[in-house]
Amino acid sequence: MAQIIASTKEISNKKQALVTLSNSLKTQLNDLETLGSSLSSMWEGAAKEKYSKQLKADIVKMQSLLKTILEFILILEKIIMIYNKAEKKNEATAVS
Repeated sequence: MAQIIASTKEISNKKQALVTLSNSLKTQLNDLETLGSSLSSMWEGAAKEKYSKQLKADIVKMQSLLKTILEFILILEKIIMIYNKAEKKNEATAVS
């Protein structure tokens, strides 16, 4: 019978990569908001309104992406926790 070997290491690595990505995205989002506000002063009238509207829309999209990444990180953490709990239960069963 084949032995199945599984661990949460790969999931943990992916989770950590997403944490790094989310931190980078947060920084870039803050930079975009700061730079976007500075650039807003270069526009006038309808062009300024259109620029501001598009900037806000882009920021909302980035915030939504960030929220989704953070939610996925929480899901991965839950998967790891559930797997580790099941693994401990299986080990306890095997020992008894």
